[in-house]
Amino acid sequence: MSTLLDILKALPTDPSRAVDLYSQLYAASFIVIVQAGTEASLSSALFLTYPTPDNIRELPVFTAREFVLPNLPADAVSVTVAGSALWPRLLSVVKTGECEAAVDPGQTHGIRLRHEMILGMISQYAG
Repeated sequence: MSTLLDILKALPTDPSRAVDLYSQLYAASFIVIVQAGTEASLSSALFLTYPTPDNIRELPVFTAREFVLPNLPADAVSVTVAGSALWPRLLSVVKTGECEAAVDPGQTHGIRLRHEMILGMISQYAG
């Protein structure tokens, strides 16, 4: 995970690091927030999303426990999932301009991933 965090933190000043971003995102594990009772199966999990000032719903995806949003709703639980399983599942949830995956939201290194970005990552790295 440290390699992924290094890339995310370096992107604003070194855009060449983007070359390795998708492979690291695909290979990493993440923490997502789902509605309690839906966490047993990723295929039927209901993900937490929230509105942003620019009218896009964000679906938070965290690289480390310390980045998980404080004050989660009482009916929400965090789940750790491999990127190789998470990204294909998010293709059915993420819609560019409507709902986008937010990797480490609220952090200076946080980024949003649109549907096309996730599709490209899966196309390139899924076995």
